[in-house]
Amino acid sequence: MSAVQTPETTVDVDVEQIRRLVHEYCRAIDTFQLSGVVGTFTDDAIWDMSALGAPKASGIDQVRASFGALIDNLTACCHFTTNHLVDVDGDTATGTVYCHAFADGIDGSRVENLILYTDGYTRTADGWKFQRRTVTPLMPAAAAG
Repeated sequence: MSAVQTPETTVDVDVEQIRRLVHEYCRAIDTFQLSGVVGTFTDDAIWDMSALGAPKASGIDQVRASFGALIDNLTACCHFTTNHLVDVDGDTATGTVYCHAFADGIDGSRVENLILYTDGYTRTADGWKFQRRTVTPLMPAAAAG
C-alpha cells in the first residue's frame, strides 16, 4: 500500500530536497568540484557575496567565474550548515541557513567565517536550484587558530 500524498507531505519532500541542495552545494565547494557548485544554480541566478568583499554575480556565467576564482585561491575548505529554515510556495521557496566555514588560502592563510545564507530557490526540470544566494556575515571573519 503506498502512502497518499497530501499537500503537507509534498511540502515536506520539497523541504528535504532543498536541504539536500544545500548539502550538495557545500560538498561541491569543499571538494573543489566547480561543475557541481555551478549545477546547484539556475541559469539566471544571483550569487551575492559582496558583504565579504566579492563582486555580485548575475547569471550562470558570472556565477561560474566567481566560484572558479574562489576555488582557484583555496587549498582547503569546509562548510558546516545548520538552522535551515525553508518556506515553500509552489515552485519557488525561500530560506535561510547558518554556516560555519573554514578556508585555507593558497597564500597559507586560514579564515573562519560565521555567515547567514539568504536563499531563493526555484523548482526546475532537474530539481530544486538556487535562483538567489546572498551571504551576510554574522560575526567578523577571523583567522582560524
